Amino acid sequence: MGISKLKILILFVVGGFSLASCQNKKMEEKYNWLGTLSAPQEYPMEIYKGAIIADDFTYGFDAIWGTQNTGWGNEGGTMSVSTQHMDIPSQLEFTWYSLVENKFYTGKWDLDKNKITELFKKGFIDQDTQKKTTYSNFIVGLAPKGRVVLWINGPGNQKEVGVFQAHDTIITKEKAYENAKYMLKEGFADRMLNDPAYETFKPEVRAKIKEQGYPASDVYDVYRERYNWKPSVILPEGAEWIDFGFKNYNGEQENLFGESLQKDSYQKRAVPKFCGFYWRDKNKNRYAVWIDSFDEKEIFERFQKIGKEENIDFIIKVDDNNTGVSLSLKTEKQTIPITKAKIRLSQKIE
Repeated sequence: MGISKLKILILFVVGGFSLASCQNKKMEEKYNWLGTLSAPQEYPMEIYKGAIIADDFTYGFDAIWGTQNTGWGNEGGTMSVSTQHMDIPSQLEFTWYSLVENKFYTGKWDLDKNKITELFKKGFIDQDTQKKTTYSNFIVGLAPKGRVVLWINGPGNQKEVGVFQAHDTIITKEKAYENAKYMLKEGFADRMLNDPAYETFKPEVRAKIKEQGYPASDVYDVYRERYNWKPSVILPEGAEWIDFGFKNYNGEQENLFGESLQKDSYQKRAVPKFCGFYWRDKNKNRYAVWIDSFDEKEIFERFQKIGKEENIDFIIKVDDNNTGVSLSLKTEKQTIPITKAKIRLSQKIE
C-alpha cells in the first residue's frame, strides 16, 4: 500500500471515530437542573467557592450564598440560570469554611456520570401530576471533617449519588477574593456562633447545643448505614393504604404510592427520620398519620440491635378511627417496640 493511500486510510479511520464521538455527544440527553446546598443545623458552613461542572455548563457557588445550615439533606436556596438544557455533570469542586471547626476545606472530585444519567433517565412518577418526571436539583452536603455528600432531588424523591472527602486548606486575608474577606475578620466565627443577634441557629437548635454540645462529627457516617427494611402499615378492617412518604437520616427520600407501594420490597435503606401516609376507612373516609420525628438514640439502637442482615418490617399500626398509633420493628425472630416518636393523627379529611 502506498504512503498516500495509508494516509488517506488513517484519516478515514480517525475521522470515523471523530464522527462517532460527535454523534454520541449529540445523542446524550440533556436535562434542566439547578444546584443548592445543605449543611447540618448544628454545623453552619460558610461558602467560599464551588462548582458543579458539566461539559457544556458550570453551576457556580461563591460567598453570595453565605451561611448554610438548613439541616442535613435539606435543600437550601437556588440561583436561577438562563440555560435550560444541560449535560449531566461530571465533576464537583468545593471550598468552604466550617465555622464550628474554624477551618477551611477544599476538594475536587469526579462524579459517577453513568449512575447519575441512569437515575435521571429512569425518573419517577410524580404523585401530584401522575406523570413521569425526573430529578431537577443537585444538593451539595457539607459536613464536619471535610465530608461531602451529593444528592439529586425531585418531587418527593432524593437519592445519594456521591460521597467525597475534602482536605483542610489555609486561606488568608491577602489570598481571599474581595467578597469573601469578611470570613477572615477577627472573631467572625465566634460572633456567628455565639451572638443570638445573628440568628445563625434556630432557638431550639441553640438550646440543644447549649444542653448537649455539638453532635459527634462521625454521626454523618452513622447516618449513611443501611438496613434491609420496608414500611408495613396495619389498618382497621376494610381500610385501604394510599401512600407512604419518608425521609431518612442520610438525606434520601422516597414517595411510595400505587404500583411503587404495592411492589415495595425489603431494600437497603438508611434509618427513617420522619414519615407520613394517607389511608381510607371502609366507608371511604380519608385520614392521615405523620411521624414528625423519632428519638434519635432510640431508633438507632433499635435498628442496630437487629443488625444489617435481617429483613425488617417497620410496622405502623393504626387503631380504629385513627385514634392512636403504635410503632415497632419486626423480624422473623423478634418484635421491638418504638416508644418515643412524635406522632400526629388527622381528623377525617373532607
